[in-house]
Amino acid sequence: MIAPPNKMRLMISVFSKLFFHLYLPAALIFTVLLGSGCSVTRIYHQTPASKKALPGINSLYVEQFKGEQSVLFNKLLTHEINLLSRLKYLAVFPETEITSAALLSVEVKRYYIQDQEGSRNRINISLVEHEELEDNPDGLNTVRRTFEFVEKPFSERIINRILDLEITFSITNISADKTLYQSTEKASIKQSYHGEENILLIPDANDEMVRLAQLLIQKFLNQINPEPYERVFELEKGTSPLPWTAGLLDFGHPRIIRSNHFATGNRYDLALKGWNYVLFEPRTYPKSERFVFNEDVFRRLKKADLPQTTLQPLLELYDKSFDPAEIKLVLTGLIPAQDFTRYASIIKAHARTSQNINRLNLAAAHYNLGVVYELRNELELADYHYAQANAYNPDEKYSQAWTDLQHLKGNYNPLESPLDRSVESAGKLLPPQGALLQPNFKKQP
Repeated sequence: MIAPPNKMRLMISVFSKLFFHLYLPAALIFTVLLGSGCSVTRIYHQTPASKKALPGINSLYVEQFKGEQSVLFNKLLTHEINLLSRLKYLAVFPETEITSAALLSVEVKRYYIQDQEGSRNRINISLVEHEELEDNPDGLNTVRRTFEFVEKPFSERIINRILDLEITFSITNISADKTLYQSTEKASIKQSYHGEENILLIPDANDEMVRLAQLLIQKFLNQINPEPYERVFELEKGTSPLPWTAGLLDFGHPRIIRSNHFATGNRYDLALKGWNYVLFEPRTYPKSERFVFNEDVFRRLKKADLPQTTLQPLLELYDKSFDPAEIKLVLTGLIPAQDFTRYASIIKAHARTSQNINRLNLAAAHYNLGVVYELRNELELADYHYAQANAYNPDEKYSQAWTDLQHLKGNYNPLESPLDRSVESAGKLLPPQGALLQPNFKKQP
């Protein structure tokens, strides 16, 4: 059935307004940002050739590859050699004497995997609601809601994973009957997974060993490669969803993106200042911010060790939400003045709906700082910022960057160290000397 002309015109008018008010602005913003290069997040960094490079060798023949998983690792070695322009993999060693060809012998000296299961005692905090009858002046009973925190101990499952890999490499020049290069590369990981959900997501141990082998092979090839090699670093954009798009459009945090442009243009000092500003800028709340008091928020406030005189009155706000203008009035009316001065910022930080966005942006800024400090060879600062990124947003990308950096700093083996050297413990350390800004506040979850 065809709609009447007037009704049809009305429908066309409505759809036209929707397009110009919703889709057209989004398209224009996308076009402007894309045209300004907002997608530029990669740093292409040239690393000079190692002092141990073999300038007279341009091809390698693997004479032998021994040890556990040698077949798989040999294929991985072949792949990595073929990615290099100045080194060639020889499937067959030439019969004629070629001085630029050398024999490579590889042995997996140690291949160790252990997943050890255990448990630890934990406390589960829940908020329990009660209904109490109380008399009123009219003689009628009314129902009053009360809340209490209930703490129950429970046993949390833990899997402690230990990976240890050691590979030796030896290069011999047949024509000169001379050993040109020898090295032993090590890589170890000690990781704990807590809780059933995290345990279900544990990566396969053999896959992790393949990644460690790739790390060691790349480190070996970078040592002997006679030409500079390029490393590609992917910066993070952060997050800042446009409110009027219900979170569907997110071009990233504006200041992080601007600093990314400086970094990709080799203007590292400006990039470092911009990302640090994201870390330490005064926290402001937009008009669209909401402060919601649900059970999860109260559990976090309980863990934050707020005094009972502050926490108990807040229970009246259960299942309620407020805008930035309302929250100050509500808190000043509920808690003592001295408690408001001391704890209001903590309460709002836990209750704000945008806290997850802030946490992701803090992690992104820390990660980008780690990337630039790493390529500038300021490894202690890179170490700190990678660990901080993981502390704000535990993610395999951040923990992997931290672990890879430990190996880059030397033959990192946490199994031989009496200290607890993990990304989690590193995330609790204070900034090292040389950090652009030093925090003067307690980090909030």
